[in-house]
Amino acid sequence: MTNMNSFWMQNFNNEMMKSMDLFNASITNLMIMLSIFLSILILYFSMNKNSMSFMNESDEMELFWTVIPALIILIISYPSMFLLYCYEENKMSFMDVKVTGNQWYWNYEYPNKKSIDSYIKASKFMRCMNTNNSLIIPSNKFIRMIITSNDVLHSWTIPSLMSKMDAVPGRLNMTFINCKKSMMLKGQCSEICGINHSFMPISMMVLNK
Repeated sequence: MTNMNSFWMQNFNNEMMKSMDLFNASITNLMIMLSIFLSILILYFSMNKNSMSFMNESDEMELFWTVIPALIILIISYPSMFLLYCYEENKMSFMDVKVTGNQWYWNYEYPNKKSIDSYIKASKFMRCMNTNNSLIIPSNKFIRMIITSNDVLHSWTIPSLMSKMDAVPGRLNMTFINCKKSMMLKGQCSEICGINHSFMPISMMVLNK
């Protein structure tokens, strides 16, 4: 869950989320520095009218404002494409879990065909986030989630694992999750699926194998 120290995102619980948090912070800092630099540049030229001729007639300046933005885009695109590839890469899964969205609860089916329903459970500690049953998976293992829906569009989301996948009726979507340590993780359906959309939490318990 989020605490006071996590300004950007929820606390990351796997390497992928950690890399995304670092990438987000780096791009934000780059945008801030570029904004400050351009603001100073605009202020300087607005206060020095004699330099405007240099701005209008300089081939070096035109080369500068063409090449530098292209280099910045290349610098940003490399880690972005790398993270996208790592996120979409098919991995050898330790186990498969089928997740089915219903109005308004989740159903989890394990490889041994055991199936459980997860409904919202009243609690004073975490309002609208507790469930009567939690999905239980082993820690430090790649788990393949096969996600679908029985009725309308849902979205199975665990923010701290950077996991979000739509549950579409008649279609099987796939995503991988991996949590490095034992803990309880929370999420919610992030697709507006009806009147009780806000009462469709996700609870996952990660345990040592």
